[in-house]
Amino acid sequence: MHRLLIVTAPLLATALALAAVPAIQGAAPPPRGQFGLSRLATGTGTPASIKDFFLSSDCALCHPRQWSELDGSMHSVAHEDPLYRSFAELARREAGEEVYAYCSGCHSPAGVATGLIPRVAEEALPAEAKAGVTCDVCHTISELETTHGPWGEPGNASFTLEAGRHKFGPLEEIERNPAHTGERRDFYQSAEFCASCHTIIHPLNGLRIEHTYEEWKESVYAEKGIVCQDCHMRTVEDAIVVARTLQKVPVTGTSARKGAEHAIAPHFFVGGNADADVLSGSRKHATMAVERLKSAATLELKVPPRAASGSELAFDAVVTNVGAGHSLPTSLTELREMWIHVRVLDGSGTLVFESGALDAHGEIPEGTARFGAALHDAAGVYTFKPWEGTGFLWKRQVPAKGSTTDTFRAPLPSAARGPFAIEARLNYRTAPPHVIQAVMGERAYTPKVVEMASARAEVGG
Repeated sequence: MHRLLIVTAPLLATALALAAVPAIQGAAPPPRGQFGLSRLATGTGTPASIKDFFLSSDCALCHPRQWSELDGSMHSVAHEDPLYRSFAELARREAGEEVYAYCSGCHSPAGVATGLIPRVAEEALPAEAKAGVTCDVCHTISELETTHGPWGEPGNASFTLEAGRHKFGPLEEIERNPAHTGERRDFYQSAEFCASCHTIIHPLNGLRIEHTYEEWKESVYAEKGIVCQDCHMRTVEDAIVVARTLQKVPVTGTSARKGAEHAIAPHFFVGGNADADVLSGSRKHATMAVERLKSAATLELKVPPRAASGSELAFDAVVTNVGAGHSLPTSLTELREMWIHVRVLDGSGTLVFESGALDAHGEIPEGTARFGAALHDAAGVYTFKPWEGTGFLWKRQVPAKGSTTDTFRAPLPSAARGPFAIEARLNYRTAPPHVIQAVMGERAYTPKVVEMASARAEVGG
């Protein structure tokens, strides 16, 4: 959930930074809403009171199961995730408050809706503003702006918050209780609800930076009525069944301690962030993310029956997206990395060819079969900073239920003898080390490499 960022800078520096980002030809002009560049709004049209927002730990008094699932998720640390905060501090210096407030529309909706962000310094923000995407943030959304927005799709915090003791959700009615009343909204069971923050469009030039919603919309999942919640508000096991069958898995339970049994989904909200143990402190969410990644794709090798020493061994590696209702990788594709690591060994076990092994700095070398994207700035130069992005140098993904094929050509030494063993691994990590180091400095961590799938084949000599 790392998004476009920014925090406080002199107004002159802000104006210069914003002016330096040119509009993309044919893109809609940047919209302005109640709180600047974010599309977030309040029901009254005026800033809300922070006193009307509750912490998720407050909700846990009556809803302990939901809180135990949400606690430690990337939603729960959306504002304080250390990688995001480091990006935010860098962006504060480079792009200023207006874009930072735009980012905070999704990372701290309560902070923006109350006007505390960007007006109040980070260290002086109340806990409710730092709490990220809380129970209250989601369940005080009374309206979505979907197809009638400036870009014709949900995104950039395209929702209305009505903070207070009246909540919204998917239930027709809730049992009487002293804490709050409730009201049904159909959009809680729609992909557009998630897309309101999981579509990220550059607020100044219209570049689609995160387009998970569009990837889903063009897939068979959307055609079959399978929405985000059917996978990301399910256990890993249930999500695997949903992806395999393209059928919803119903889940029942109780909303409150003494509530009646009804349809209610888990609130883990796990995606592919295997570094959750570092970023949110939750080993549980990190483990679930690894399990999801391992169920998302398959890797197949297509090899010839024989190869001669001193010749070239050509073979294909096929990656198929079997378990994600969107492309792989998705989200901030300029950070996410997915690649194929291939090794060829001769009959004695000697390594004769390798592609995709990380270099001495832990980076993916040139020539690797990889997936993801690379942003460029207005000068056409690579940048990892979303606020500088005006386009992509390259972007490659595996669509939902789709496949991609990479051909490898391994020159075999004349002294090598078969049979030749081919080992292939499909790897993933949330961000490259050079980016983490650049934004976090001494606090940088080593991103976890997850083996999503593997394959092995033998070629006769």
